Amino acid sequence: MKGAIKLYHRVGLPFIILAIILFIVQPILPSEMMAAEILIMAFPTLAFILLFGYTGQLSFGTGSLFAVGAYTTGILLARYDAHVLLAILAGIIVTGIIAAVVGFFCIRQAGLIFALLTLAFNQLIWFIIWQWRSFTGGPDGIWGIQRSAINFGLFSVNIKPSFNFYLLVLIFFLLTFLFVQRLIESPFGKVLQGMRDSELRATAIGYKPITYKWTSFVITGMICGLGGTLFALHQEYVGEHVANWMTSGEVVIMALLGGTFVLYGAIIGSGAFIFLSDFLNQFTALAKAGGWLFVLGIIFILVVMFLKGGLYGGGGTLYTWLREKLASPPLEPSNPEEHTRTGS
Repeated sequence: MKGAIKLYHRVGLPFIILAIILFIVQPILPSEMMAAEILIMAFPTLAFILLFGYTGQLSFGTGSLFAVGAYTTGILLARYDAHVLLAILAGIIVTGIIAAVVGFFCIRQAGLIFALLTLAFNQLIWFIIWQWRSFTGGPDGIWGIQRSAINFGLFSVNIKPSFNFYLLVLIFFLLTFLFVQRLIESPFGKVLQGMRDSELRATAIGYKPITYKWTSFVITGMICGLGGTLFALHQEYVGEHVANWMTSGEVVIMALLGGTFVLYGAIIGSGAFIFLSDFLNQFTALAKAGGWLFVLGIIFILVVMFLKGGLYGGGGTLYTWLREKLASPPLEPSNPEEHTRTGS
């Protein structure tokens, strides 16, 4: 019973608080669609954190897998008028298949070579998208994506309004977050963390690191694909820039900003990155010639250098310091009579 209560306070209660905050935050942000964009970019960031923070694999291929999901859903909706949920499911499955192929070649390497291989496959997928004009539209991308309504037979839900679409994205994100949270608490997740700390020790006790790495790569790829499918609905357009290495770089920055060793870092990092990008672009002097990127780069450097564990870790350190300060008992006033006796 005590263990269940501890698990609730450690996992369940923070998740409920997160769900409440995300539900009410949409009208507060400067743009109606900003909240949806933050959650959509939190998908690949969450995948990166699971792959790097909990498995120890540094991937620069999240952008291409994100794009595969977006293009699959975009093509099905724009050219074949598919059901929205069917198009989303297809995007996840196709991305999982591509991730399985890419992961088969990449996981056999480790460290820097693994990272460079994922970057190479990222650029290969981008090149295919760029060149395959008859299927992907090439540099023109996919136009004509509509997010009118989801038909459930007896009733339908219109996801065209920004708040309705945000609720759809929120449901998918919370379900994905809960799945990843349970995954890392499961025996499978414990093995991943054990391999991250010592792959040799995990091998010595009978686990096969290649199998676990490949499985985690496929799972994170499918999470990226889900984010991509929602991105296609969000933008109602998909362009080749989504598969560019810069998208993968932005995901890495989001993860480092939020915290690479905690799942909540995904939403914190994507929120901070997108909000700061929008805020800094409000200033004409910074918007010209990409000056906002310079300021954002300085903020990123300061966070990495002085906040261990990103914004989440820095916030936790500040909270601990304040709690210790407030909990420390006040100094007892000196006794004048005792002072007089000792002085005499």
